[in-house]
Amino acid sequence: MKAEVETEVRTRRRVTADAPPRVSATARAVQSLRLRLSQESWSAGDRLPSEPALAKELGVSRVSVRAALAQLESEGLVDRRHGSGTYVNSVRPLVRSLHLNVGSAELIKSRGHVPGISEMSWKQEAADDEVAERLAIDVTTSVIHLYRVRTADETPVTISHDYFAAALLPDQQPLSLGPSLYNFLSTVCDVEVKFGVANLEPTLIDEEQAKIFGVDAGELCLMIKQIDYDLDERPVSYSIEYHLASAFNFQLVRQGPGTLSRPAAVR
Repeated sequence: MKAEVETEVRTRRRVTADAPPRVSATARAVQSLRLRLSQESWSAGDRLPSEPALAKELGVSRVSVRAALAQLESEGLVDRRHGSGTYVNSVRPLVRSLHLNVGSAELIKSRGHVPGISEMSWKQEAADDEVAERLAIDVTTSVIHLYRVRTADETPVTISHDYFAAALLPDQQPLSLGPSLYNFLSTVCDVEVKFGVANLEPTLIDEEQAKIFGVDAGELCLMIKQIDYDLDERPVSYSIEYHLASAFNFQLVRQGPGTLSRPAAVR
């Protein structure tokens, strides 16, 4: 009998240790509110229920609701007006965290919008000086140039040009790049992207880009030039992206010095 009791105690402890970590009340409130915003339970310009009403509805404290709304406001999803309340933004920007190397489609979808591509083409051409330098290849080396115009809810928000060496292509024909370059490189070219190094530069939209975006020339956009590297840290692809500033709210997560000074964990 004693052995049976000890076995039962050990089993209970093991189950407790393996239990998933608890999610904070604030995190639960953020998830619930973000879901309702993505499902358009509220329309643009609508005023959200009061903090006490939301706290009761979500089963959390007013402090948790207030913290959740502050986070959503930092993401550009809501606008809190002193003495008036919290409102759904009439233009909901796509929040892009610059420390995450994810595709535009995943970003757009994660913000509750429908991703799409209004224009897409690719061709084989000779590498110019800039592309050759970024990919560490000789000038005039054959490269694949992929051009895409990405949309959020059918509205153009990103223009991208991607380049990679044509030598990466397998001999099989015909080939279809598809909407995801990373997926194509992985599944067709057997090349895995490990990380990317990007340079950010604010710039103004030219006449041609303005027609694509449906805005006036001279509007602000963020140009991102990025080199992606494989597992051996060799350059694989080079991209130039133009992101409409009025559609994106870019954020950068910066770790504090305390994090950098901690000793590395040993396994």
